[in-house]
Amino acid sequence: MEQNIFDAAGGMDAMRSIARCWHDLAVTDPVVAHAFSHGYAADHEERLATYLAQALGGPSAYTESYGAPAHMDRLHAGNGIHEDFDEAGIAVFARAVAQAGIPDPAATAIVEYWTWMTRDVLNRYPAASVAVPSDAPVHTWTWDGPSAPGD
Repeated sequence: MEQNIFDAAGGMDAMRSIARCWHDLAVTDPVVAHAFSHGYAADHEERLATYLAQALGGPSAYTESYGAPAHMDRLHAGNGIHEDFDEAGIAVFARAVAQAGIPDPAATAIVEYWTWMTRDVLNRYPAASVAVPSDAPVHTWTWDGPSAPGD
C-alpha cells in the first residue's frame, strides 16, 4: 500500500509545522496579511493543521473537533475573485512548506493541494450571495489530485 501524503510529509507534527510557518509568514506578508487584519481564531494554527491532515489522508480530527467543514469554506469565500492575493497566498504557503522542512514529493503535493484549494475550490463562491452548501466536505487530495467526487 502506497503511503499517503500526510504520512509522507511527517504526520501531525509536519502539519503543525506547516501551519505555524504559514501563520508566521502570512501575518507579515505585505499582501497576505490583509486576510488577518480583522483578527483570527486563537486556535487558527491547530485548525489549519487538522484540516490539512484530514485533507491529505490523515486522521479526521478536523471534523471530529470542529464539526462541519463547510464553515471553513464560508470563512474564506464570498470575497470576490482576487488573483493577485491568491497568487501571493500560494507563494507564501510554498515558502511555509519549505520552511517547515517537508520532504519531496510530499512538499510538492501539499503546495499543489493549496493551489487547487485557492484557485479552484474557494473561488467557486466568489460572492457572498453564492451559498456554500452545508454539506461541503473537507476537500481531499491524493498523489493523483482531488479525491472526492465533485472536487
